[in-house]
Amino acid sequence: MKKLLYGLAALVLLLLLGLLALTRLVDTERVKRVLVEQTREKTGRTLVIEGDLSWRFFPSLGFTLGRTSLMNPPGFAEGATLSVGGISLDVALRPLLDNRLEVGEAVLDNARLHLITRADGVSNIDDLRALAGGGEPAPVADEPAGGRSGGGEPTAPMSVSLVGVRVNNAEVLLQDEAGGSLTRLNRVNLALDRFAPGESVPLSLSGDLFSDEVQANIRADGLLWLAADGSRLRLDQLALEIGATGRAIPGNKQLRLGGGLDYDIAGRQLAFNHLQLEVGSLALDGSLSLEHAPAIPRLRFSLHTALLDLDQLAGEWGRPQSSAAGATPASSEAAATLPPSVASPEPDLSWLSRIDVQGELAADRMRVQGMEMEQLTLKLALGEGRARFEPIRARLYGGELDGRASLDATRQPAAFSMRHTLGGVAVRPLLSDAAGLDYLEGRGELVLDVSGRGLSSAALLPGLTGSSRLRVDDGAVHGVNIPAMIRRGYAQVKGQPLPAEEAVQKTDFSALTADFTIAGGKVSTDNLNMASPLLRIHGEGQTNLRDQSIDVLLNTAVVGSLKGQDGEELSELKNITLPVRISGTYQQPRYGLDMQQVFDRYLKDKVDREAQRLQERLNEKLGDELGDKLQQRLPGLLDKLGL
Repeated sequence: MKKLLYGLAALVLLLLLGLLALTRLVDTERVKRVLVEQTREKTGRTLVIEGDLSWRFFPSLGFTLGRTSLMNPPGFAEGATLSVGGISLDVALRPLLDNRLEVGEAVLDNARLHLITRADGVSNIDDLRALAGGGEPAPVADEPAGGRSGGGEPTAPMSVSLVGVRVNNAEVLLQDEAGGSLTRLNRVNLALDRFAPGESVPLSLSGDLFSDEVQANIRADGLLWLAADGSRLRLDQLALEIGATGRAIPGNKQLRLGGGLDYDIAGRQLAFNHLQLEVGSLALDGSLSLEHAPAIPRLRFSLHTALLDLDQLAGEWGRPQSSAAGATPASSEAAATLPPSVASPEPDLSWLSRIDVQGELAADRMRVQGMEMEQLTLKLALGEGRARFEPIRARLYGGELDGRASLDATRQPAAFSMRHTLGGVAVRPLLSDAAGLDYLEGRGELVLDVSGRGLSSAALLPGLTGSSRLRVDDGAVHGVNIPAMIRRGYAQVKGQPLPAEEAVQKTDFSALTADFTIAGGKVSTDNLNMASPLLRIHGEGQTNLRDQSIDVLLNTAVVGSLKGQDGEELSELKNITLPVRISGTYQQPRYGLDMQQVFDRYLKDKVDREAQRLQERLNEKLGDELGDKLQQRLPGLLDKLGL
């Protein structure tokens, strides 16, 4: 037994002495020179190893390499594509006997990756991509591709696994010489547990991003899966959190992203499934895909949100007004007539020629400019300098919206068009929410078809052209009582006491219709018609979109039974057309009878009635023949009398 123990001790001592001798006898400088020569032969690049190479043999075979840099290829500025402060790697010895390569945790300290894309689109890693895609090396001449054991039987391929990868305090630089941009990712830390191709393994990543427009803090966790041939990778159960600020982001924003990501490395195609995105008040779910191999990346998506509040998002992402703008808000009239030096310029839409985006968006609820919508669906396509939104559908205020819109930025100034149809909507709450107007009530239908050139404040309204058609059923005009106005006008003409103001200022109607023409910043109509059991109204006039002024004349005929202050029926006004003029602004319309025309029309109607009555009496007393002659001469006589 003692001899056995002595033998084992001697064997261990011999092994230790052998390993010690190996570390002393191996020329590490020669190993470094071989690595440099092989790198130049395979890639044409220079490998610079400034640090020392050290070995270790127990409990696993491994090495540690000091500061190492892989320099840029020819055609790029001097510098390193990849540099590391230190690399540590070890291989377990015993699994090698079982045809298994188990690599211990690979550790990279203070790594720096500098990716450069020249103005011609060539990057400093294109040569490495080409090398990686160049195919498998040729098999040894005297050994079949599959490999054979000493007995001639094919050997199974060696399985490879990596206990883990840890990257400490790395830096990534993305330099785009065409756009003149530089994006920096600092303090990058990555931990990957027990990585093996074909298996899902935990991954965690953190870092800080800096660019000219954005500064962000990034944290991500998930399960990484890499195909055995390295052609695809997948991130499952991804949980990404980003806190961002900067010139492009007002305030501080928090973004949370979850779902599954699938990336085709060779085809450079990314697919995001079961996406869950939260940023500010916006929460989206759905899927999207990105193909960035073409010169213009292609983005496709199908997204859904429970609430799309554009008013709140505008507040979250809008820039606060500077104090120099003044503390007192300008009136609507002043805001609509800003001088050219203050008016907004044409927006820069050149980005529409650099994207290719198509997708669908659905929202259970939507708020925009105070309006509430439900079941919104829209399809959009952006690219080649154009934007198209078709169809746009939603339910709102008891009715439905069906529309489309387009924008053409290839023309200067940009051209736009839209056609929207509203059907069965409750008009008063819609106008109240959208524009703060509450004087029209009823169930309405509206068709709006407009186009224009220019999106600046100076060009938008003057360049707007098109048409609109309106119909409102079983409604009322609030703020004016036209029958009461006529009673007061009649009393004034007759010299009677004016009746008291009606408590309810409202004019009911059974139907209101109008066709509008839009041009030159004005909306005009010559066939506004309103009908009720009491009144028939035909109107014409216009409104100015820039200063929101109104100038409309309503020719109002009394066709029903209208009673005066004492309950007496005002039969004298029946079938007389009375002028009601609407002036003022959208927010403060004014209604009034044109009293001069009221007097003129009342007197003319009275004279016509007296003449008719005189004609009838003469016909009765003098006979038809003499009556016909008087009928021919009587109008001329009345004209001479000024009647």
